[in-house]
Amino acid sequence: MNIEIERKFTVNKIPYNITQSILIEQFYMLIDDNFVQRLRLFDDKEAIISLKQNCSGLIRYEFEYKVPLSDAKKIISIGNFLSIKKIRHEIIIDDIKWEVDQFLDKNKGLVIAEVELESENQKIDLPEWVEKDVTNQNKYYNYNLATNPYISW
Repeated sequence: MNIEIERKFTVNKIPYNITQSILIEQFYMLIDDNFVQRLRLFDDKEAIISLKQNCSGLIRYEFEYKVPLSDAKKIISIGNFLSIKKIRHEIIIDDIKWEVDQFLDKNKGLVIAEVELESENQKIDLPEWVEKDVTNQNKYYNYNLATNPYISW
């Protein structure tokens, strides 16, 4: 089953123990009450299309599929999509992968950490660079950052 259990946090500084960084461009093809459909480019080398359930809370469905990069670029070139751009830094702490998104362009200055959990009740130790839990605050969802960028808050 394609279920994602995720928590989100604001970050007060970029961590030092980064294992990998990647540029992600996300193009929002559909945003409705049930799903968000996005096309993502990773370092302009790989493309993934995904459908993510649009709901609040920790648990949601997410379906992701690789698409040829040339097809993704063609779709982007003929579409008129809202988008965001970010650098994703991966950090491993106690065998848990943290994804720290450093937003660019109209969302510059915003840094959000996401951590995927095995269960809703999984206990995690928060790193010192975590500021506050924003898991259920819709304005921090990536698709909302495309429609209402951080610089306009």
